[in-house]
Formats: sequence, structure tokens, C-alpha cells
Amino acid sequence: MLSIRQTLERITAAMAVVIIWSTAAGTAWAHTVGYVDTAKVLTSYKAARDAQGKMQVELTKYQQAFAERQKKIAEAQKAGKTQEELQKMTQAFELELKPLKDKAMNLEAKLAADVKTKIEAVIKTVAAKRKVDLVLDKAAVLHGGVDLTSDVVKQLK
Repeated sequence: MLSIRQTLERITAAMAVVIIWSTAAGTAWAHTVGYVDTAKVLTSYKAARDAQGKMQVELTKYQQAFAERQKKIAEAQKAGKTQEELQKMTQAFELELKPLKDKAMNLEAKLAADVKTKIEAVIKTVAAKRKVDLVLDKAAVLHGGVDLTSDVVKQLK
């Protein structure tokens, strides 16, 4: 599973490559480059923090259920259950846990997509206002560029 930050970093990098390819095919390079500190944006954006909290609740539910199943298997092992019986218990527990795991994964995917979509839209708006043609993640910028982070954070509030 990719975190929201990893997803945003990948998308930002992919957008940069597409823009570079599309602009490099005929015109001289005369574009303004900007960057966004996605880590700062994510920690500043309430919806991203809320999404992380919701995901953590679902993950905790799954972890607790998993720990309960492991405890039951350990007790059965101590009680002298055969390997075949333990294997059947394990398979049954996996089937019981699958809906919890799927719910957590689906929730994470949905929340990450919602946050990513909103942040990308704000980045595009800010870049257009500041007349920035290419936006990268701060981690990809060694020197130069226009820092759009504070404007993005302001727009997201």
C-alpha cells in the first residue's frame, strides 16, 4: 500500500516528465519551474490529517482482530491441536479477517484519491496564478525554482 505522500510524489514526478516531454518537442526551454513541499502540504491540510486518522482507526481494528486470532491459534497449539487443525484454523481466520482488511485497503485508496485530487487541483490553480509551467516535489529540486508551498497550504485551508 502506498501512503498518500508516496502517491503524491509519484504523481508529481509523472506530471513533470509528461510536461517536459510535451514541451521539449519543438520549443526552446523558457519555462518557469516551481516546487511544492508535499510533506508540509500533507501535514498542514486538515482533510489529509483526518484521512490519516480514519485509516489508522481501520488499521487498528484489523490489527486487534488479527492479534485475537493469533492468540487463539497459540492457545490451540498449546492445547495440542494437530498441524492440520491449526492450518484449518488459520485458513478460517484469514477468511474472517479478509473483509476487515479489504475495508481498510479500500478506505485508504478512496481517501488517498480524494486528498490527491484536491491537492493537485489547488497546485494547478496556484501554478497558473503564479505563471509557473512546471511543478515538482521539493525533494526533486536541488537548486532554484519558485516555492509554491505556502500558497498551496493557504488555498487548502
